[in-house]
Amino acid sequence: MEYHEATKHSELTLRMSRHFLDWESKPQPFKVYTELPSITLPTDFPRPELDALTSVSSVEPPNRATTMDITRLAELLFFSAGLTREVRYPFGRYYMRVAPATGALYPIELYVICPDIPGLKAGVYHFGPGDFALTELWAGDYRSELAAAAGGNQRIMSAPVTIAFTSIAWRNAWKYEARSYRHWFWDSGVIAANLLSTTVSSGLPMHLILGFVDAEVNRLLCLDEEREAVLALAPIGIGPAPQKKIVPTEIPLVSPEVLPLSKKETHYPEIWKIHEASSLANGEEVMVWVNATHGVKKRLTGMDRSNYPLRPLKAETSKSSLGEVILLRGSARRFTQVPISFEQLSTTLRSSTRGVPMDFLRQGDSIVELYLIANAVEGLPSGAYFFNRPADSLEQLKIGEFRKVAGYLCLDQSLFANASVVIFLMSDLNTVLKYFGNRGYRAAQFEAGIVAGKIYLSTYAQGLGASGSTFYDDAVTEFFSPHARDKSTMIATGIGFPDYRARPGKILVGMLNKTQLLAEGAPERAL
Repeated sequence: MEYHEATKHSELTLRMSRHFLDWESKPQPFKVYTELPSITLPTDFPRPELDALTSVSSVEPPNRATTMDITRLAELLFFSAGLTREVRYPFGRYYMRVAPATGALYPIELYVICPDIPGLKAGVYHFGPGDFALTELWAGDYRSELAAAAGGNQRIMSAPVTIAFTSIAWRNAWKYEARSYRHWFWDSGVIAANLLSTTVSSGLPMHLILGFVDAEVNRLLCLDEEREAVLALAPIGIGPAPQKKIVPTEIPLVSPEVLPLSKKETHYPEIWKIHEASSLANGEEVMVWVNATHGVKKRLTGMDRSNYPLRPLKAETSKSSLGEVILLRGSARRFTQVPISFEQLSTTLRSSTRGVPMDFLRQGDSIVELYLIANAVEGLPSGAYFFNRPADSLEQLKIGEFRKVAGYLCLDQSLFANASVVIFLMSDLNTVLKYFGNRGYRAAQFEAGIVAGKIYLSTYAQGLGASGSTFYDDAVTEFFSPHARDKSTMIATGIGFPDYRARPGKILVGMLNKTQLLAEGAPERAL
């Protein structure tokens, strides 16, 4: 709570800030190892073919695939973090990715831990979206070491692939300073939403793990302490357990050489203070974390009163495939004020809140709640609402025209004043921290990021658009009070009809190679 209070936005804090963007030190967007060997991933991978809304809303895949190979892995990595758009400028090229990122700075990196799978030897690898390749950090089967760090997690032991999410601190702090620690989990959450949806489409069960000994996983991934850190683990698929017991070995401390991110970096001790305070030191702490869910659900279900039951999806709603929707997705930059339908809003809310398979939540539980400002929804009066998830309905908190308020709450941005609906994802941090300790702060931000990612995909599947936003923290709570008086906002998302026709992105693989990345430092330059 000390960190959360210190990093709140208000009109006063923004006007008093002396921070400016040092474009000469803008971090490079790709992590490039200068000396380690890499393996180019296949480019003939399949596209996620299941319809997008089913993929986004499902917790488990409707059909189970039986195998994992390097081609399937390439599909999962591309549709989670691949490049889809290239923009050329006089000062260089700029690449957009399949999942959004705050400030388009892309601080999240993905790593792969696997036994032998067809086409790929057992090892620990870093995924490079620039050259679409895996860099080998360790050769061999390290599932036992990873599972031990996660409290003996058996999902990791039997999974043919585990993907680890990490964050490079400076890449986002360059713009957002100490508040960027929140962005670690927003940006990894939207990638996780893509990965969850893609695994559902591919028929592969997936689970997200936030309970692990941080230092041990950081060491396995060869991360540079106080510059980058692991955030979450995602074992994917179910395979046979090792035939013989694998005894974990002690991982040596290794720091492979990488290209510098920028000419200089600014260190923000507040980030590492909260990260250290929310880290787990040993297996006992991991087990306490995983078993801390009792009592949370009852506190976070909301009120019993119902005003506007959600409406079922219309039969003519688009059945676009998940692959098509991911390639189409962007971040809307202009909204019309044309109303969306109540059915579209209902579908978005339902699809994004069916649950997330995570180690600290029981099925159907959540520590995130949704508050809305509805500006233009057919069949729903303009006003403020609370989404009562158990009742599957919207509770009207205020009636009236609040376009200007919606824009103001999102840092005075007209984009969100023009949105049909602005959704504020909030959490009762006092309750969360009571049960989950400081690591609960990560959990609330991460789950909110996942839900926001699902909102993105759900809206684009219905011909709408979405854009994420930061906000004036206390002003949001005040606006939705007394209902939200104990709640803190994690992230905000505006949805509506864009006033332009978005062009789908492309599968950009093989555009770059390691030689180019080494020669140029990275091809992207600041916009």
